[in-house]
Amino acid sequence: MKIMVAGGGAFGKEHLKTLAEIGGITLAVAEARVSEHDLLRQIFPLADCDADAFALLDHFEPDGVIVATPAAAHASLATKALERGIPVLVEKPVAPDDATMRSLCQAAAVSRAFLQPGHILRFSAGHRQLLDVLRSGEIGQLLSFSSRRYRDAGHAGRYADIDPVLMTMIHDIDLALWFDGGTAVSANATRRPSEMARSLTSARLESTSGSVWHLSTSWLHPGPDCPPDRVEIIGTKGSAEFEIGSHIEIFGSLQRRISVDASDNPLRAELDCFLRGIRAGRSHAPVTPQDAMNGLLAAEMIIGKLNQ
Repeated sequence: MKIMVAGGGAFGKEHLKTLAEIGGITLAVAEARVSEHDLLRQIFPLADCDADAFALLDHFEPDGVIVATPAAAHASLATKALERGIPVLVEKPVAPDDATMRSLCQAAAVSRAFLQPGHILRFSAGHRQLLDVLRSGEIGQLLSFSSRRYRDAGHAGRYADIDPVLMTMIHDIDLALWFDGGTAVSANATRRPSEMARSLTSARLESTSGSVWHLSTSWLHPGPDCPPDRVEIIGTKGSAEFEIGSHIEIFGSLQRRISVDASDNPLRAELDCFLRGIRAGRSHAPVTPQDAMNGLLAAEMIIGKLNQ
């Protein structure tokens, strides 16, 4: 199988590393920074490398494309691949705005190939275990979904071209959609300090299901050591909390703890799913283009409140 990765930055390198570990794949990478090509060839077993992603699409003729470029460049390449019947996995945010996302959804709908949004946490074993707790009825019907995601202040420089809502909170929006099963109908949000990426962003959204989502992300911590990500769900019969990389604590009719495998590799699971879909000719992913659209619409509600 031939896989092309568009983007040789941090996310692209993670995809290339994992694909190389999976093995049996012929790899090519498109990276606009020609100065990076020699390094990429040294690190990864590349069959091809080009500064122009569209040119590489022509001469490499991949079986699948992974788009890990900056968000503004996602849709044009993904659309071109879909027009050629090539399955595509697009990193989050899949598109920079809802109009672009609608166009991309339309391209996927008429293509013989599929679009897999890169919402990686749907492939996390711990998050799936927490969802199983909710679906089992052990804590009743969902009333509230809460999450926190804290990152180092360097994010403000590394990702200066994208809002923290679209860069990190988008994960929590997607989790809320997945756990809730509804869509966001209203939002309130604050950012402190205001109008700065190096800040704390907090949002409260209401869902069509009647539940409430409390989402918090910050790019404030001075070093790489940040508090672990955390998710809490409250139902009509109790609650459950997931500390990422550690455990799930359930407070229902009985209190119990579920250990979570710290070696869980959601990216490997996501890529295995993408490759399986290519072989089968249809997506097996637990996330759809419409899910990505719903997440983007919720993100735009939050950003709209922040800009008022």
